Amino acid sequence: MCVLQTRRLFTQLSVDRCVAVSQIARVQTRQAPEDRGIKLNSSFPTKDHAVPGCSGARLRPARMLGAGVVLPLLLSLGLPGVAAADPERQAPRPLQAVEGAPPAPRLQLAALDGTPFDLAAAPGVTVVHFFATWCEPCRSELPALARFAARAPQVEVVMVDVAEVEARVRRFFDNLPGTGGLRTDRILMDVDRSAARAWGVSLLPATFVVARGRLALALEGEAAWDSPETDSRIIALSKPAGGAPQAPPKTGSQEEL
Repeated sequence: MCVLQTRRLFTQLSVDRCVAVSQIARVQTRQAPEDRGIKLNSSFPTKDHAVPGCSGARLRPARMLGAGVVLPLLLSLGLPGVAAADPERQAPRPLQAVEGAPPAPRLQLAALDGTPFDLAAAPGVTVVHFFATWCEPCRSELPALARFAARAPQVEVVMVDVAEVEARVRRFFDNLPGTGGLRTDRILMDVDRSAARAWGVSLLPATFVVARGRLALALEGEAAWDSPETDSRIIALSKPAGGAPQAPPKTGSQEEL
């Protein structure tokens, strides 16, 4: 799927011109930490302000619309940068169905340990999770994602780090407890943001579930990885064609790895 098709799929915004202009006007940029190199990241302030010339229009953060899989206006305009989700905006939620189950974009990257990865060759169901170490919601979500990976070994969990250097990512995982269920050969390095752009990602964390080469589930923001609903939705995708569904994973308390 080309970038234009991906953006069209995830950016069906239903806002008037004034709201759109206000969202664009309020994008702020800042430089990322020096050890990642100079990268511009974008974010939306949370305070509302009136828009000159637009009666009653207010400035608001970009929000997810539709079935939980709509990208912010920032990416639809082709602007660079990836923003972190506001940790106070929403509680973790189950992944949502992608309407029409379109083909998944291409994903070919090298892992943190140098292992090449090609999504097209991955069997079964694959979780593709975009994150960054500087993203607070991403950090808080990782232990729960590791627990899901440990109790659902039939599901491939692939993490894509966006626009960071390997040394920083290695230090991050060395010092972060509770992520032992995540394999280093499945932590992919999207140094130039090419994969994030191809998948239409402008808000982190962002998660996609691919089944039989198609996008089945997706979510921007924190996913409820400890939720039985999340487990059932993902495991249901592992059902062989014409066969019986696999038993859902255990959802009881799990020790952090």
